Amino acid sequence: MDIKENLARNLTLYRKASNLTQAELAEKLNYSDKAVSKWERGESVPDLYVLKQLADFYNVKIDTLISPPKAVVLQAAHIISKRRVTICLSSIGLVWLVATLCFTTIQLIFPSLKETWLSFFYALPITFIILLIFTAVWKNVWVNTLAISLLVWSTILSLFLTLTVFLPTPPTNLWMLFLVGIPAQILVLLFFTYRKLKR
Repeated sequence: MDIKENLARNLTLYRKASNLTQAELAEKLNYSDKAVSKWERGESVPDLYVLKQLADFYNVKIDTLISPPKAVVLQAAHIISKRRVTICLSSIGLVWLVATLCFTTIQLIFPSLKETWLSFFYALPITFIILLIFTAVWKNVWVNTLAISLLVWSTILSLFLTLTVFLPTPPTNLWMLFLVGIPAQILVLLFFTYRKLKR
């Protein structure tokens, strides 16, 4: 494979890893999408100035852009992985921001209400639902299984605390709610095993 072919493949890999269309990349570089298309098909090569622009845009060296794609695939996967983690953590951060806003607002409006700390426990299952959605989309079986397990237990914990706080006389055997988590956890592990064997 020559440098021109390497460049064509690498430009395509990096653009896709950045979730950009040819038109979007062209707009960022002040070029036409036809030029980007020609580069990616190997019909033409960008001049040195544009090549430097592309390398800076993707945060790599020009050398990387003209190297065989195997090394580039790993870097592209790393870029995708970083973006996924950033998006997931931002979404989870938003959940905790809302929980904090709820806690603060309720405390300011109803200072005598002491149960506002529950908003943080309600944020736990929502956090794991978001993690579950992202890991399902990204097909990450390990983290997906962990998210389901944590969702089960955090939901039970939230329910337990809610009933403990709001029932006038909570039953002494309320702890038995946690027994529901045991068969649920076994089902999650069986489902995980099935998915791993299916692959």
